[in-house]
Amino acid sequence: MSYSTTNDDIAKGNRNKLNKAFTPVRLGPIDLNNRFIKSATYEGMYVNGIPSQDLINHHVEIIRGGTALTTVSYGAVSPEGRTFKDQMWLNDESLAELKKLSDAVHAEAGKVSIQLTHCGFFSKNTDLSKPLAPSRIFNAYGVLSGLAFSKAMDESDLEKVKADFVQSAEAVKKAGFDAVEIHMGHGYLLSQFLSPATNKRKDAYGGSIENRSRFPLDIYKAVHAAVGDDLAVLVKLNLDDGFAGGFSLEDCKYVCRELEKLDCHGIELSGGFTSKTPFYLMRGDIPLKGMIENGESIAEKLTMRLFGPTIIKEYKFEPNFFLKQAKEIRKIVETSLIYLGGVNSKDGITEIMNSGFEAVAIARPLIYDSEFVNKLKSGAVSESGCNRCNECVVEMDRGGVRCTQN
Repeated sequence: MSYSTTNDDIAKGNRNKLNKAFTPVRLGPIDLNNRFIKSATYEGMYVNGIPSQDLINHHVEIIRGGTALTTVSYGAVSPEGRTFKDQMWLNDESLAELKKLSDAVHAEAGKVSIQLTHCGFFSKNTDLSKPLAPSRIFNAYGVLSGLAFSKAMDESDLEKVKADFVQSAEAVKKAGFDAVEIHMGHGYLLSQFLSPATNKRKDAYGGSIENRSRFPLDIYKAVHAAVGDDLAVLVKLNLDDGFAGGFSLEDCKYVCRELEKLDCHGIELSGGFTSKTPFYLMRGDIPLKGMIENGESIAEKLTMRLFGPTIIKEYKFEPNFFLKQAKEIRKIVETSLIYLGGVNSKDGITEIMNSGFEAVAIARPLIYDSEFVNKLKSGAVSESGCNRCNECVVEMDRGGVRCTQN
């Protein structure tokens, strides 16, 4: 007897793959009640660098909307790791408020992670004499703040930054967090080490990908040793930087293999370099008018007005726009992989589950509607209403990230 596949069979198979996204998954020592993760997106909900009640409410709403793990963005591991002065760093005052946040998330039966990062040269923090970086790098972002060049890190700088990551991880563990995400992407310090475009060192930390990845991997090892029995120690890593001469997919393959050897609890695959290709990840419209208005000085506004249209590249949005590259990583490692990039529909999530990823990370659809996951599950929606206008990016500097279209 022979059987033929009907459209109903295909539809049933797709439903089963979508349903997989609503099943539990384990990342290291923690269990999630489904496979949806709120990707870190700078919230801007801080008062003089201290988390506000709005930040707590924001993440609680994400959990209430059905997401299993929400990620607090950009926890600077030191005051010099801040991109600008009013950004949060993980001092005692911030940690007291973050404890309230973790308690509030747990009261909703959710889990919470925080991104641990250091800006490297990408800074306009005038508290600094010179930002740190793998090499002496021109910092266009900081020119108008008197921070045109970075300092190449020496051995003592490397040791201090590694200690800062470990101490920050231990501190957020005490604050009740379930996971930490070590930020190795988007052109911040560890990404700057990984990228040949910004790492020009001639020592054991520069040159080959084996050398360029040494410091980021040393930090992962140290953090994992300190908190990995109790917290999921995750990594955000670029698939590529989005420009010629930067960190490549082949580089990414090497780093993922090394992270697997270190028993990494999960890798969130991303892309883009904030100082060069900022909209490589946030594909869609460029909100140039709002970016000009947000300039902190007349000089900043004028610079953005004159040069913004030519130096900020627009990338056309396509659903699951990183999936082709991410599948190349899926082929070579068994480590849990978290897919990020253009996740906006039931069909897209089905494709991701069908491709063997353990979880999906979502940002803009959850800014548009914190109930997106619950609505997908109930069938109330099959696709996000987010139109990728990216006005939410502008709102980060206007009191907190929010959707202006909904």
